[in-house]
Parts: sequence; structure tokens; C-alpha cells
Amino acid sequence: MGNSYSGNGCCDAEDNIMSMCAKCSGGVYGADQACQAMGQVYHDSCFTCCVCGRKLKGKAFYDFSGRVFCEEDYLYSSVKHFAEVCTSCGYLITDMVLQALGKSFHPDCFRCVICNETLEGQAFSVDTQNKIYCVKDYHRILAQTCAICEQLILPNKGSNEIVRVMSMGKSYHVACYEGKSNI
Repeated sequence: MGNSYSGNGCCDAEDNIMSMCAKCSGGVYGADQACQAMGQVYHDSCFTCCVCGRKLKGKAFYDFSGRVFCEEDYLYSSVKHFAEVCTSCGYLITDMVLQALGKSFHPDCFRCVICNETLEGQAFSVDTQNKIYCVKDYHRILAQTCAICEQLILPNKGSNEIVRVMSMGKSYHVACYEGKSNI
């Protein structure tokens, strides 16, 4: 159920293109009757909206489940209800969808709530309210303080994983806790 958007519709084909139309399989000769879209060549009269029949050469269009729609018919029909909506900005996702935490995002909208760095393809953490953080800010903002040395309990160098000891409602570095028990 992929949907894609082409911001400027078809590109004009070069003069004297001899190709087969992806829709009707007829020969396409010359730029005056050609339309190139979605990696294929069409007669400009064949590349039309599946709802209203409007020619789409040079216009914005949506490809949804193998059917091509003009912008108006896509946005104002029930088809758009099957499209993903970005959890962050609330707008339709008409291109690539980033799935995280069981939700959909524009890749550029998936960002750390503190530093606003985009997290596409990056490690991230969430708090108890499902706010998204880069690992660095998560540790800096939400790290526990060791009950003995009063320093933040952070991951060891080269790791993103925090190891701590919890005892009687307090947090400890492993080494601090082991040192406490040896006293």
C-alpha cells in the first residue's frame, strides 16, 4: 500500500523518444505526446487520474496502491484515509515513512525533544511519557545519581547501555555499591 508523490508531476520527454506506453502498450513518438513518470513513459493522454480522468502531465500526482490520482482527488477522497499521518506534525506522509514506537513519522520529524537533532537511523531512547531523546540527551537529562558518590550514572565509554545497582529505592554505580558492601 505504498503511496508516493511527485511534486512536479511528469517530466517532458525528449524529442523523438520511441518507447512503449506503460498503460496502453502503444508506441510513443515525440515529446509532444510523451509523459515520463514513475520511471516509465506514457502517452500524455494515457497518464490520467483514475477518478476524474484529468491529464497529469506536468501536474502533481499521487501513486497509491498502483492507482494514480490527481492531487485534488487524492486529498479529498477516502483514499487519503489509508495514508499514514505523521505523529509529530500531523500531516500526511506522502513519501518515505519512518516507523518507531508503533507510530509513523516523516523521517525529518523524528527528532530529539531536547537538541532537535534528527534521529533517523540513530540510536534513541524514550522516557516514561514516550518523549524521544538522542542517547546523549537521554543520559544527560534522565540519568540517575549514585547515592554514594553523587555523580550521574552514565554508560561506560563506547556503550549506550547504563548498568546500575538498585537497592532500597536508591541507585548506585556498580563499583560504588561493591565498595559499600566491602566496608
